[in-house]
Amino acid sequence: MSFPRLQKLMQRDGMSDKFQTCWFRIYSPASEDEIAAQLVKRPWLSEDYLEFLRLTNGATLEMFVLYEIREAGKKDDCVEPFGSEDWFPVGHDPSDDVFVIHRSGCVATISSDPPPEEPIPLCDTFPELIEDVCCGPRYIPYFGGTKNETEWFDYLRGQGWVD
Repeated sequence: MSFPRLQKLMQRDGMSDKFQTCWFRIYSPASEDEIAAQLVKRPWLSEDYLEFLRLTNGATLEMFVLYEIREAGKKDDCVEPFGSEDWFPVGHDPSDDVFVIHRSGCVATISSDPPPEEPIPLCDTFPELIEDVCCGPRYIPYFGGTKNETEWFDYLRGQGWVD
């Protein structure tokens, strides 16, 4: 199981309707046809990422947006300068920096202001993005070491996932 925190979140324990509306959304799983269509273009997409799509076809985790597979395929313009055959956009952060998966399985970010010369490495795997950056110990460091108190942060702290 690559996504224990995501799967715990999916149970919605202790989440009010307001909390879910503001901070947490998941969707129906991607169909095998949708996954197969993307694999034709990018057969290197990791099993972990495909597992995520089979759990939920996209998600909103506080201010992190993870694209549904059809939406991700429409965002190739952000990876064109770096080689769309090597990178796949999977989401964005609150600053609209795009999360991209490399054919090696690592995750990087691409800022639009200003665009980097190369995508900036963030994680070794897609599960690290979800489990550590969006929902775990790298959440606060991702924002430069400080983060305003939010219901999302309180929820993560209540789960023991952040200090």
